[in-house]
Amino acid sequence: MNNTNNTNNNINSINNNALIQSDFQIKEVEAVVRRDAFTTIHVYVPPYETNILRNLFGRENVTVFEKVNKTTITPEHEYDRLCAKYGHEVVAKVFGEDDGDRLMEIVQGLMADKAQLQPESIDMTPEIKVEAGAEAGIKIKAESKGGKKR
Repeated sequence: MNNTNNTNNNINSINNNALIQSDFQIKEVEAVVRRDAFTTIHVYVPPYETNILRNLFGRENVTVFEKVNKTTITPEHEYDRLCAKYGHEVVAKVFGEDDGDRLMEIVQGLMADKAQLQPESIDMTPEIKVEAGAEAGIKIKAESKGGKKR
């Protein structure tokens, strides 16, 4: 019985390492960042990257919208990518001084969520997407366009 458990643990470890070192597709979100009174930018990033944007520009200046787009990441290189883009100090402030261990846990959580959703195809209506985003702690706002109110 002990040999069976050890064999299963070794197989799971090998599968986990193979997943971490390979490319993986995760959903992207659109973040609208208000840099100043005259500058608003739209960026498409993995959901965990919005924490860095909120840290840099302020929580009230970053609005996140759930999108259908997917992006490809390599979990093993994701910490280095974020450090190159935002600087080690900013990434360490958001995810901790653990050389990417916490970030790796978050990415592995997204990978586990993806593995659970893969067997069946889920067709989500816009109302369900808004509720799912709200449950995940994602701030969703509708942008209004039109004339001034009088």
